Amino acid sequence: MKNILFFFALISGITAFGEAPTFELTKDFWNNPTFVRSFMGDYGFRSEIEPRISKSESFILREVIAKSENNLDEAIGYLEEKIEDDSSAALDFALGTMYYQSNRLTRSAQAYGKAIEKSPSFLRAHKNLGLVNVSLENLQSATKHLAKAISLGENDGSTFIALGYCHLSLDRLVSAENAYRMGLLLFPGSTDGLNGLINCLDQAGRYVEALNLLDELLKNDPQNTRYLQARASALGSLGKEKEAAVTLDLLRRMGALKTQELVILGDLYHNLNLYNLSLDAYQEALARNNKLSLPQYIRIAQTLIQRSSYQEGFAYLEKIEKEFGEGRSKEERKLINLLKAEVLQATGKNQQATEILREVVNQHPLEGRALIQLGQLAWKSGAHEYAIIQFQRAAKIDQFENLALIEHARLLVFLRKYQQAANLLERALVIKQEKRIEKYLTAINNLALSARKQP
Repeated sequence: MKNILFFFALISGITAFGEAPTFELTKDFWNNPTFVRSFMGDYGFRSEIEPRISKSESFILREVIAKSENNLDEAIGYLEEKIEDDSSAALDFALGTMYYQSNRLTRSAQAYGKAIEKSPSFLRAHKNLGLVNVSLENLQSATKHLAKAISLGENDGSTFIALGYCHLSLDRLVSAENAYRMGLLLFPGSTDGLNGLINCLDQAGRYVEALNLLDELLKNDPQNTRYLQARASALGSLGKEKEAAVTLDLLRRMGALKTQELVILGDLYHNLNLYNLSLDAYQEALARNNKLSLPQYIRIAQTLIQRSSYQEGFAYLEKIEKEFGEGRSKEERKLINLLKAEVLQATGKNQQATEILREVVNQHPLEGRALIQLGQLAWKSGAHEYAIIQFQRAAKIDQFENLALIEHARLLVFLRKYQQAANLLERALVIKQEKRIEKYLTAINNLALSARKQP
């Protein structure tokens, strides 16, 4: 069955990744005693609303029940031999139930389907076929048969809750909510029903209602980690980042915070300008045995570097390399080296940055970021011709053409080659209109005009 997840919305300009604390729709109803009783019922039949059985068929069922107590497979084989085309649907129903007991779900569905062919208004056959189809992930069919059972008079809460699950999985939120609410009326306190209803409210964007329900549930069960995870998610979706961080930190102290959620906690602390706490969360995430993918950790390093925490960012990159060792792909090594070069350049270690960037370009000749950065470093060192070559190479790469033209133009302005710089900026504006570049071009044209007027 597919998992139903809540998603975190981090709102302060850093790039969130991955998923928020997961809050799965539980599958417990398959093992829940109430569900089992509801599904299995007994091998007896209610003659006023269910298929009639002959005396000989009644004897067969008694034999089946006796055999099933000692050897279920023997009972199934015995019943398979006794069923004929004109046998009562009750025998097919009993066979479907025994197939279910032996975990032969496809055969179970087929037997219940045969019972319905013989007796189209067979309530329990529709209900059980619907429930088996839920397990087989045939949700459209499950919805059809569960709804039919309800229309025939089924009033068991677990049936409504299973129908709610089907609607929710098929993104029918209103129908899912109605089914869950009805299920909770008939089966008050059902964990599956409550979880499903919370998911409905969340997916519909009704975070305040979801949060109110979660707070009500947490009063009676304050240590429920699923509810706390869902609460943090709802708070994040409402933009209440401080409260979301408090809830996630509670889970952290309970030892129930997953690695992904720990990164989200670091992001929240970052948004709240609590940088030391943010770094602590990020470092703990990297030290966890249950690791995330390398690009996610690289994203954390980018976050640290973007806020000018160069020392922490560089140290984090080195820890990433140590933790992942040779398990890095060529592309991942490139990303790490680009970030290292950015830190080295920002901290004035231009020669080291240049060496790393040249290594990147040797392995990735079309890496525009490295070419532009190499050009910038060469400009600073006075190697103007080399810098121009790097900018020209980068300008041939569509993704980096605009930025390369602007950097090239800036260097030409530095060299007082105003007309050439203006030409490059005009090309840049064709690619992307920017007010700041338009103003820069106007200023350069004025400089060129002044230069021409000078004797």
